[in-house]
Amino acid sequence: MALRNWVRETGIDLVQINGQRRYGGPPPGWVGSPPPAGSEVFIGKLPQEMYENTLIPLFQSVGKLYEFRLMMTFSGLNRGFAYAKYSNWQGAREAIATLNNLEVQEGYTIVVCKSLEKCELSVDGLPTSVSQKYLEAVVLKATEGVLSITLHASPYQKKAKLAVLKYSSHRAAAMAKKTLTEGSVKLCGENMNVGWLKPELKEKLRLC
Repeated sequence: MALRNWVRETGIDLVQINGQRRYGGPPPGWVGSPPPAGSEVFIGKLPQEMYENTLIPLFQSVGKLYEFRLMMTFSGLNRGFAYAKYSNWQGAREAIATLNNLEVQEGYTIVVCKSLEKCELSVDGLPTSVSQKYLEAVVLKATEGVLSITLHASPYQKKAKLAVLKYSSHRAAAMAKKTLTEGSVKLCGENMNVGWLKPELKEKLRLC
């Protein structure tokens, strides 16, 4: 009810598609090109009953929003994370400095960090015997533009490890994904699954 009233009073247009509800992209009155890279932040650990009527004013308080995307469940609750894209990278930087670790409700402290815009891959299903040194040797030899490699216990498979690979650009990450998916690189995992690092997994691994 509060959300509907807020939408009616402000005239803000929210569009829901593919599991997310979006404001802007571009917002009303926007003139010119989309914001540059580095203008978007990832927002995690949101209370499920918190919606745009609270979130958009909060994130607009530190800079001009170009777009706000709230991830939604089929039942109409938010999925606990969202993305805010500002008109410039200064707005994103101010959001991180001001709103990261902010307690938005009692017991709920949100995470606000830079959105890496698909420069990170997850590799799940690695055997528990695989070492950081071995993984680095294989990945650095097979792919280019690697910035970091981290190894974790898999939250999805028992007796398996999961690697997070961070690349210098989306192109480098996409090429690495193609190389690793085609199976020409052996990482000793029979059930290895290579994909883009999902926000919910990023939050679960505390990588912000």
